[in-house]
Amino acid sequence: MNEHVHTWLQAYYDGELKGVRLRRVEEHLESCAACRAELEQMQSLSALLQGSPLPEFTPGDRFVAQVALRLPHKAPESGWQRTLRLGWQIIPFGLVGAWAFAQAAFLMVTILVLVDQFCTVCRDYLAWLSLSSNTIWWAVGLNLVVSILLGLMYSSWLAGWWVSRQHAQVSPQNGLSHSA
Repeated sequence: MNEHVHTWLQAYYDGELKGVRLRRVEEHLESCAACRAELEQMQSLSALLQGSPLPEFTPGDRFVAQVALRLPHKAPESGWQRTLRLGWQIIPFGLVGAWAFAQAAFLMVTILVLVDQFCTVCRDYLAWLSLSSNTIWWAVGLNLVVSILLGLMYSSWLAGWWVSRQHAQVSPQNGLSHSA
């Protein structure tokens, strides 16, 4: 057998070879000093590993507890901090609600002006409003201004929220960022 038996040496050492393969490896080992040296290295490594004590492993639940203790802890929030955080989270809903109210008021003014202009019977009932032809333009302008202001307020809130999220992702201990 001219080829070295490196691929079969571990199986030979473990006693897994049988039959023809076992005889071929043994014949090769008798004539090849390099393969015998490799087998001796395996034997010495195995003896070294068997002589060293096994490491003690921490049980899973204890390991989890130890890792949890090493993680940075977040200080508990006080009552006013929790209230501020909740208020900060409610702001967009208030802005959308104010925008919806402005749109509903604009729609009602538009309907009243149209009814006043096209329904002669209803004019007597709407006389107390004293609607003029310019009322609808005032309503359109006011609606536009209110919508722009609310949009700017929402955009500034969104920018502040984004900055606070970016700031919260940076660890205060080492300055490294981590995913949220």
